[in-house]
Amino acid sequence: MMALARHGVLAAGTMAAFLVFAAMIAVVRREPAAVVFLLTALLTIFGAGSVHLATRSRTARLDRVSSYALLVAIWVGLPVVAAIPIAATTSLGLVGAWFEAVAAFTTTGASQVHDIADLPRSTLAWLLSLQWLGGLITLVGVVAVLSPAGVGGLPDHTARALEHGARESTALDDAIRQILPIYAGATVVCMLTLYAVGLRGFDAFGLASAALSTGGLLPDADGMAAYGTAAVKIVFMFFMLVGGTSVLWHRLILTRRFRLAFSQRENMALLLVCIIVGILAAAVRFDTPEGHLSLPLALEDGLFLAISLITTTGVEPHAGAFAALPLSLVTLLIFVGGATFSTSGGIKMYRVGVMGVQSLLELNRLVLPHAVRPRRLGQQTVSLEMMKAIWLCFAIASAVFLVLTAALAPAMPSFEAAYVATLSALTNAGPVYAAGWSGSAAWPEWGALPAYAQIILALAMILGRLEILMVLGFIHFGIWRR
Repeated sequence: MMALARHGVLAAGTMAAFLVFAAMIAVVRREPAAVVFLLTALLTIFGAGSVHLATRSRTARLDRVSSYALLVAIWVGLPVVAAIPIAATTSLGLVGAWFEAVAAFTTTGASQVHDIADLPRSTLAWLLSLQWLGGLITLVGVVAVLSPAGVGGLPDHTARALEHGARESTALDDAIRQILPIYAGATVVCMLTLYAVGLRGFDAFGLASAALSTGGLLPDADGMAAYGTAAVKIVFMFFMLVGGTSVLWHRLILTRRFRLAFSQRENMALLLVCIIVGILAAAVRFDTPEGHLSLPLALEDGLFLAISLITTTGVEPHAGAFAALPLSLVTLLIFVGGATFSTSGGIKMYRVGVMGVQSLLELNRLVLPHAVRPRRLGQQTVSLEMMKAIWLCFAIASAVFLVLTAALAPAMPSFEAAYVATLSALTNAGPVYAAGWSGSAAWPEWGALPAYAQIILALAMILGRLEILMVLGFIHFGIWRR
């Protein structure tokens, strides 16, 4: 419990720093919201400081159970505090402000705020900062907590690192030291590149936070159409791929271990799927009754569309782009999601690849029942326990998704609307729901839903980040005895 409190203080202190950042923006722009942000920051610092003083003289070890409890506490607790300035600076009620905070923090992008131009710049900066922070928490959580515990059959990166001579690094602090320089450095590079191609500083910050966190909240209500130039789209596409691929893969590339990096099939498969889906999406728009775009523009829109869906960012290159594709394809892409150890949502390419390998092995066994074939995905050996965990989690994910859809259905005009809304929340791809699907004109906006429906969706967003929906069996204590 002591270790949980100490690391919780660190998370609260980080959030207080972002609150001060939003307050500084409010002061510069002479917005009255500065008082709210400062008071919330002071209350957060006071609470965190009290806990720190009470626990600083006690030693405690952060084991797996307390690490997971810390992760749950962060995802559930921080949005509650984050909602205070949102409720004070917007017309949203308490539930609506909490929903907005959860949507930003989980990088879902299910925003209820449409008049972004009239929103205080400090509040918008706070939401964008929450989005960026949520991406960082996602990476730290999966690298330091979920992966070493083997949640849902996730590969244990520490075991693979030891195979290649690297030291074991399972502590939360070590994970932060591994991830933060890459994540923050990529954000700064993205901001500077966007600024160099003509964006203002605040817009560059907003787009960078969305790209690296694979979040759907942008600093302009018109989305990417407001920035429109090919250079901005290309930069945004590149850094969406950075956010949607493994941060450990990036580390291998930066340390010039190219042979090992290119042997990891999951990230290479993600890039290949982006290209294939991008070409198919471009074909829909190129010289057809639906499009009549030139080939370069069709390829640009198609690749943007594919990358945005596969990384679960959910940003459209222009209004109606998602609706040009079959809804079944769009929902399949966001359900699968991006790579393990990335900020994207979904069940991850790794799990789908392992299930595919196992399916092929079972088919081969029908032909050659006595053949012995290893379970491998690239250079990764998949044990029988991992295989069972992955299939079990896939079944549980599907079951939880159906239960949440049924619970949400009474608040929706159709089962299809409930289906898309629930899947968008669980995979943290909120803008997919609001993409203007055929016959969806009557679908209510996020803010128009009743309070109980917003609570269900917000909890689904948190579950998507915790991956509890993939692994409800995680409560079985046997996993902690590994």
